[in-house]
Amino acid sequence: MSSVGPVPMPVVLILIFLLLAMAIARIWSRGERGQARPPAAGMVLDMLLVGLLCGRLSFVAAHFSLYREAPWSMLQIADGGYHLPVVVGAGLAWALWRLRRQRPLRAPVLAGALVGLLLWGGASQGLAYWQAKQMPLPTLQVADLKGGAIDLKQFHGKPLVLNLWASWCGPCRREMPVLATAQQKHADIQFVFLNQGETPGEVQTFLAAEHLSLGNVLLDEASAASTTLDVRAFPSTLFFDAKGQLQELHLGELTQAGLEHKLRRLR
Repeated sequence: MSSVGPVPMPVVLILIFLLLAMAIARIWSRGERGQARPPAAGMVLDMLLVGLLCGRLSFVAAHFSLYREAPWSMLQIADGGYHLPVVVGAGLAWALWRLRRQRPLRAPVLAGALVGLLLWGGASQGLAYWQAKQMPLPTLQVADLKGGAIDLKQFHGKPLVLNLWASWCGPCRREMPVLATAQQKHADIQFVFLNQGETPGEVQTFLAAEHLSLGNVLLDEASAASTTLDVRAFPSTLFFDAKGQLQELHLGELTQAGLEHKLRRLR
């Protein structure tokens, strides 16, 4: 499973374990009587928000040269650009500061956050393992722009970025120049642009209108790849290692910095 409807599974996991952490903090703190104090569940939520903000700022600062070329992309928070250690550290630091005068809430808030974090980490690793085993690079017959038959298995043996897209998809159109630049820059990684559900004429018209020069533009008029890989939203970009095992699945538009970060982990 790659998503619940249009919502990526990593986001679903975050929401599930955030709610669990908040529930633990709320139930535990009910037993603490005394003067009015901030709700423990709200403090757990604040920990996550503060951590995500700091993790994002850290990532943007580290990749500022890439974001500088397209400043708006700093706001594209779905590109996966976060430093996890900073997220955890900032959230914890904020909680310790906030709880310095709320001793009765320390155990409920910190315990709830710790349980949620550990379970999220375990579930995320489990999801990644499941996807690698259950969503390998499929044996699938598609076509090139000249009508020639191509099997996706021919790309086995080198790291592969498989982009599922359509010309009617706005985010697909916006991220295409980013992927085109990466394809030219990273000769050691294969990039395949697998169009879903459109005719050769429609794809060629789009490429000409956008002045895009791409290698490995392929056609999947039956959208068989979306069905096989259980992808329900475009654009979807799948990162396979040299053995054809899925290492990451990203739903939504990619920024240059977000893509470069994922490519480094793919090698």
